[in-house]
Amino acid sequence: MSGQQKSASSQAAWALLTEGVTKARVEAHRLQHMVTRAMKLVEASPEKDHLYEVAGDIISGVPNRLDSLNMALDRTGLALSKMGVEFLDSRLPLSEKTMVDEAVASAFGGGGGGRQSLADRVAHRYLTEKE
Repeated sequence: MSGQQKSASSQAAWALLTEGVTKARVEAHRLQHMVTRAMKLVEASPEKDHLYEVAGDIISGVPNRLDSLNMALDRTGLALSKMGVEFLDSRLPLSEKTMVDEAVASAFGGGGGGRQSLADRVAHRYLTEKE
């Protein structure tokens, strides 16, 4: 397999993995809403004690499993985003990278300063709050 074919294959694999994690994140969010609603119904039920007697392991276990699922999705998403930085950085022209950097910096309190390091942004925020 040539270098170009290998690169295209890894790009396709990265895109498929990213899509899968995104879809899983949406489904986990939907499940979270259902679990929250179910927990409210259980807590408000006059038969709450009976529900815990017959299904307490489920009532307690599902939220814990959902938390574990979300943690795994967060870990995988972070790994994919780090892989994606290298992949997308090599594909985007400088003007597009600058636009993304400025949008992200302004959205997260960096003031649109371009390619400012995380340490610089944290120091700036700390000094600004002290004034």
